Amino acid sequence: MNRHQSGKINPVLIAFLIPLIVIITAAVFMLVRNHLHESLEPFNVATYQRSPNELQGNHYNLDAQIEAQLRWDEGFGRLLKVKTVSTGEHLSVLVPDKVGGDFNAGQRFHFKVMVKDGLIQVEDLEKY
Repeated sequence: MNRHQSGKINPVLIAFLIPLIVIITAAVFMLVRNHLHESLEPFNVATYQRSPNELQGNHYNLDAQIEAQLRWDEGFGRLLKVKTVSTGEHLSVLVPDKVGGDFNAGQRFHFKVMVKDGLIQVEDLEKY
């Protein structure tokens, strides 16, 4: 009996376990991220249009389609015109550079937004 082989870890087992751990970690991350977005209230366009201060500082979900880029300032971000998926109403949202993203007309996004100083600011986004 060879004592050296009994103490070694099989390289095939390692080659199988590493990708499996990566896949499980990615799946858990996606589930947690999706759950956080689902736990937020949907953005209330009517309340925002009536009194933006009522929504000040709170976080919401906003599903919207990109209509146009209104402005871009390097180091600051993009001001986008979007159309809400639920009501078809148009809104302007600010996507800070730190959030990033590439935007083209017609693309749809799940946005996590916050109203700050009367402006809808995107904190996180996911294209769908």
